[in-house]
Amino acid sequence: MYDKRLYLKISALILTLVIVLPLASFGANASKPGEITSSGTIKKQGITTYMYGTHVLLDDKGRIVYALRSDNIDLNKYIDRKVTVKGYLVDGYPIDFGPNYLNVKFIE
Repeated sequence: MYDKRLYLKISALILTLVIVLPLASFGANASKPGEITSSGTIKKQGITTYMYGTHVLLDDKGRIVYALRSDNIDLNKYIDRKVTVKGYLVDGYPIDFGPNYLNVKFIE
């Protein structure tokens, strides 16, 4: 009886790992250490409770994925366009229940 329970526990653990580990990397993809890749539609940032970022990246349902800024790209050129952005999270964010803050380095 004891061996059967141990076998079931080990099987459940292995099954959980097989299911959960692939899902852990779902969403943002990292191609370089710390680099985030995400797709969506860029919109101009309006008035918010968190007040950071010049633009936002929205998913297909219109939810904010990231607040955006860029030191080298004019994000206004991409407003209302579906894009893939690559960049790095800005340290110290999110604040005031806002989204993660992404410094965009490249847009496709």
